[in-house]
Amino acid sequence: MIEDGDFVLWESNAIVRYLAARHAPDSDLYPADLQARASADKWMDWTTSTIAAPFSTVFWGVVRTPPEKQDWPAIEQGIKTLHSLLLVADEALSRQPYLSGEAFGMGDIPLGCFAYGWFEMPIERPPLPHLQAWYERLKMRPAYRKAVMTPLT
Repeated sequence: MIEDGDFVLWESNAIVRYLAARHAPDSDLYPADLQARASADKWMDWTTSTIAAPFSTVFWGVVRTPPEKQDWPAIEQGIKTLHSLLLVADEALSRQPYLSGEAFGMGDIPLGCFAYGWFEMPIERPPLPHLQAWYERLKMRPAYRKAVMTPLT
């Protein structure tokens, strides 16, 4: 949730869009070009509608469940499902450095948050070389390190 004067906003993707439009209009973060912005929206919505549920299975199963209660068949199925879905982003990142295109943009933010968990959880994961390279680029961003790279709990 954010408050901007009397305005209160919740929902992470809505917050990202609002902050990008408010503080970086007509920039790589919030492009003026309608197709570029729609492409960023696509990745934001795909992350929420497609990645969040299987990620939660893995995250809650590994990070938030005591070891003696972990359901490894469910966790492994979640990892398999996530990998198959993340192949979509990996393929897109084989053609461009960011999901948003040639530069970091709002389309990179939601999956970037999940990528931190995916790559930092103590799990074995199949390779996704382009997603891994993108994650390495995100980790070089000071704001990403400060806002996203917090202890997994």
